[in-house]
Amino acid sequence: MTWVIARTELLQYWRDGRVLTVLAIVLLLSAAATVTGWNAVSTMERERAAAVGMDREIWNNQGDKNPHTAAHFSRYAFQPTFDLAIFDPGLTNHVGNAIWLEAHYRDPAALRPVEDAVEIQRIAEMSPVWVLQVFAPLLAIVLLFGAVAGERESGTLRQLMASGLRPAAFLMGKAASALVLLAALVLVVMAGSLILVRSDAISPLPDAFFRSSGLVALYIAYVAIFVFLALGVSALSSRSRTALLALAGLWIVTTVLGPRLGADVAGAISPAPSAPEFASRVEKESSDPFWGSADEAVARRQKVMDDLLAEYGVETTAELPINYDGYLLQASEEYANDVFDSLYDELWGGHERQRDITRVFAAISPRIAVQNISMALAGTDLFAYRHFADSAEQFRRRFVLLLNEEMIVHGGADGYAYVSGNDFWEQNPDFEYVPPGIREIVPNLRADAGIVLAWLGLAFSVAAVAVRRGLVGETAA
Repeated sequence: MTWVIARTELLQYWRDGRVLTVLAIVLLLSAAATVTGWNAVSTMERERAAAVGMDREIWNNQGDKNPHTAAHFSRYAFQPTFDLAIFDPGLTNHVGNAIWLEAHYRDPAALRPVEDAVEIQRIAEMSPVWVLQVFAPLLAIVLLFGAVAGERESGTLRQLMASGLRPAAFLMGKAASALVLLAALVLVVMAGSLILVRSDAISPLPDAFFRSSGLVALYIAYVAIFVFLALGVSALSSRSRTALLALAGLWIVTTVLGPRLGADVAGAISPAPSAPEFASRVEKESSDPFWGSADEAVARRQKVMDDLLAEYGVETTAELPINYDGYLLQASEEYANDVFDSLYDELWGGHERQRDITRVFAAISPRIAVQNISMALAGTDLFAYRHFADSAEQFRRRFVLLLNEEMIVHGGADGYAYVSGNDFWEQNPDFEYVPPGIREIVPNLRADAGIVLAWLGLAFSVAAVAVRRGLVGETAA
């Protein structure tokens, strides 16, 4: 009986011009969003590849220069834009994708695409995932607001119950018909993104199959929440118009107001510094951090020198077999790294607190939890951005160490007068970013996955109880 009801409902959807119109609009929006996302990602990747090549060429041909001077001349680390960013761009347009890797300083990322966008582009940001998160629930409401209330109004509900139809079969038949359409929508949107990705030279994320499968499962679960909520509200409503109004309000709260309210409250409780403010603080607190006050400077210099002289068993720096100036520069680097770690840990912690505060509002909006999981699987969330920034910083430290060691080992008595040439620069490595695999991100998904499952369980329970009561009440009447 369940499949009979499902087939009947699907046939009615096919005959209902309103349903087909809404479905066509959603498909057109998703197609436009997919093409727009593909164009943006392709453009960013082309620009990144050109920038990487130019950065390498400039570095290789900088000519004779002291290695530590070259460390200040430095290089860039550019973040790749991976395939699933077409489906869910997440924070891609709002975080920098280039980091300058200079000595004595950990630069914040620069080159945020949103900074170059005109105002209308910022307002009209659209992506395939946005279409699914906002319009797929609306489509579920259009399909099901009259699923029970409409049957009651037309008098067919009593006839169905008189034929011996069980509430469970009625519920699952109605739900299955809507889920077939909505799951097909999810698959079409995801397939469209993947097809465009394969047609271009966009790098895939590690474990792309598991990530894509996870995204499909996530959005099917998301639309299922609204399918069961719509069925429950329809069963509790005496008229289909009443159900439609109630579900429209529910849609506004869960998909529009909830996420916005959560973000605003999180920003008010735990405000994050702007990029210029943070850069200014980093520059201030890390300005010559090795020496500090006058007394600290003397003590630290003396300790570095005493330890080094004792290590080599000599009495003066002139007797050292290495260049002391280069050694002192590297000691300063290592001391500054602790300052940078402290500042950036504080920054990341602030953003994570904002995410945790926003997650509280998932109690009224499952979209918040879905957004977190979706961005994580697509590699466009805060964790992915921090992973890139931390990887770039580790490369910066190794790279500066390499340059300082060139001066330490070969500088001799020349000190800052020692120079290296293009032959040395050409041997220096490039930054190659390896994004985290699925196993690294799964632990970050547990809280949000639990919220989505709780919403799904709650929606199913509401629908089951409401449909049963509605059908039993109709039978008694």
